[in-house]
Amino acid sequence: MPQLIKKNYTSLAAFYPILMRNIDYSSWAKYLLDIINKYNLNVQSVLELGGGNGKLAKVLSRKIPNYFLSDKSPFLLEKNKIIKNRIVCDMIALPFRQDFNFVFAAFDTVNYLTSKKGFADLLSVVSKILKENGSFTFDVSLEKNSLPHKTGKKKSYNHLDKKIVHHSIYNEVSRIHVNEFAFYKDGKLMEKEIHKQKIFPFEFYLKEIEKSNFYIVDCLEAFGFKRGKSDSKRVQFILKKVNQNA
Repeated sequence: MPQLIKKNYTSLAAFYPILMRNIDYSSWAKYLLDIINKYNLNVQSVLELGGGNGKLAKVLSRKIPNYFLSDKSPFLLEKNKIIKNRIVCDMIALPFRQDFNFVFAAFDTVNYLTSKKGFADLLSVVSKILKENGSFTFDVSLEKNSLPHKTGKKKSYNHLDKKIVHHSIYNEVSRIHVNEFAFYKDGKLMEKEIHKQKIFPFEFYLKEIEKSNFYIVDCLEAFGFKRGKSDSKRVQFILKKVNQNA
């Protein structure tokens, strides 16, 4: 009998474009390009962390030719045939020797790090592959974005010969936001994927970054340029690597 609980982004990989069909990748790419231009960030060599099936990469790589796309799921990455440099890896165990000018993560990727150590490790490994004065930007979802899911929300989709039920629920005590995807065929539950994200307080990120080899250039309310704060739904951190020779 096959195992019911599947590894994340295996069964979901084929369905992912439907799940994300309302995401405006062009607008998200424009926002990141606006950040690059506003803060005069060097993007000669770029690494995207947790880039999934590369929909965002497809848009950004038109403007940034030396583009590397990474994700932990080979099932998602194989959906992208446009980006030449595709690497399967964990974002806290990066295999690169090459130095990058710019590293970024989008779509709540960093929220998948559910421990304090995980986030500290991320800052450490990214710092190691960035050139001096290199930049790292990422967005995180904050609690205001998860609170509407305290009692749980469900959506159902039909895809090919399957019905997919998406259950989203947030636990205020553990600060874990769970997204469960159940796949049914002919009314029978075939498999599940359970995705967990940690919704750390805003102040946690400030403290951890202060202890790292980065400094904060700015923190914005995501998709705009207003200052990010603890009651924002989502914030965008723009970091620069500390110049050790300064």
